[in-house]
Amino acid sequence: MLNKLISTIIGAFLLALPILAQDDFSDDSKNVNVPIVISGTVIDVSNGKPIAGANVIVDDSDLGAAADEEGKFSIEGVESGSSITASAIGYEDMTLYADEAKLSFELVFSAVEMTELEVLASRASEKTPVAYTDITKEDIALRLGSQDIPLALNLVPSVYATNQGGGAGDARINVRGFNQRNVAVMINGIPVNDMENGWVYWSNWDGVADVTSSIQMQKGLSAQNLATPSIGGSMNIVTRRSSFK
Repeated sequence: MLNKLISTIIGAFLLALPILAQDDFSDDSKNVNVPIVISGTVIDVSNGKPIAGANVIVDDSDLGAAADEEGKFSIEGVESGSSITASAIGYEDMTLYADEAKLSFELVFSAVEMTELEVLASRASEKTPVAYTDITKEDIALRLGSQDIPLALNLVPSVYATNQGGGAGDARINVRGFNQRNVAVMINGIPVNDMENGWVYWSNWDGVADVTSSIQMQKGLSAQNLATPSIGGSMNIVTRRSSFK
């Protein structure tokens, strides 16, 4: 009886060996995204030419690369199935998925529309701690006539302007006793003083008075952020912008 019981137990154990030998853990290796290397090209779809410098970015990650002069790129460590976006200035973005190691981006040209460009000059106001005087368009029309534009500032305190030789364009202006070499003259905030000696040749600006909307003369240290010869002061001529009907 005992031998029969032992034989039964041994038989049951031998039958269970194949089951115990099996792997209790499921094989999930096929479900794990193994990092791969993604490479390819970025081209202009209209002419097939490479887009150098195009950005190729793996979405929601820090991975990415820039296309070289031949439009080629390569990104390492990309998870399979990740979305990858290529972009370049003047082109529409394009997104592909890392389903294969080679990707080809064909970007479509997109026109970049801009609003009208308006040049503004930073000017002093009542809260600016500098001495300044504003000359309006009406004041210019009343004082200037056919003279050079510096003559419109002749009634401004600390300013002296004269025609000098009497010819058109020969005017000069002194501010706080300093001549034009130490007076920053600007048109819409852009300096126009001569680069070598700081002088201003008004003959080069004949007719600017006709389009001037206002002039601001800042005396002494000015409120501008430019490296200009403004020991005497700064003269900023602001013109009217073009109008379309």
